[in-house]
Amino acid sequence: MEGVGGGIAPIFKLTTGNSPKEARMILVINGSPKPQSNLQRMLEKIAQDTGYDYETIHLAKLKIMPCLGCVKCAEKQRCIQPDDMSPLYDKIEAADALIVGGVVYFGHPNAFTHTFLERLFPLRHLNPSTMGKLAAAVCVGGDEAEAGVREISYHLSSYFTYNVVGSVFFNSATPPCFICGYGTTCRYGGPARWMTPEDFANFNEITPEMFQNFEDHPEVVAACERLSLGLKEAIASRPR
Repeated sequence: MEGVGGGIAPIFKLTTGNSPKEARMILVINGSPKPQSNLQRMLEKIAQDTGYDYETIHLAKLKIMPCLGCVKCAEKQRCIQPDDMSPLYDKIEAADALIVGGVVYFGHPNAFTHTFLERLFPLRHLNPSTMGKLAAAVCVGGDEAEAGVREISYHLSSYFTYNVVGSVFFNSATPPCFICGYGTTCRYGGPARWMTPEDFANFNEITPEMFQNFEDHPEVVAACERLSLGLKEAIASRPR
């Protein structure tokens, strides 16, 4: 799982870039429940570096229910559930590109992220409004982020026919045991399983240096910049 951060993130955050008068818009989906997390900072760097306007949606601040599987969304391409997903459909359809970011819990993108992806279902009926539109995927995890970003990318490209420009992931090597309060004593947690019995017996303190930040990994920063450039060029090449 990902590392921790501080601060308070608003539900919707609109950031103005250097785009021209007829501005393009990127919609950023942040699936992390932790303010100023590695994922949030990666997403904002990627979007900001394109120079286009972008809006960040913080899923943890919204009440979005799982898909009911009723398929009543087929006729009007909107879900019948009156929750916080309803206003997002128009934003998704209007966006020039969608960046979906998730964090890995138990080997898969977390529930906030997966539920959002499930609830895109209304947009794939009859004449899918997402067909051929641009998207990118970002994922952070302890050691399974690559599998997570593949899952998000597949969901967007296969089920919703997005043109996924690229993806980036970061393995933070930061288990939840580092913040639960029992990481140095619990014999069922990550440190106890990863370390030798001798090393765990001497594991007495969790220090700030153990929490990894993506900014300290040049290869991850470079990957974010490549994705940003690819997204920028893809948006610029598409007709209005």
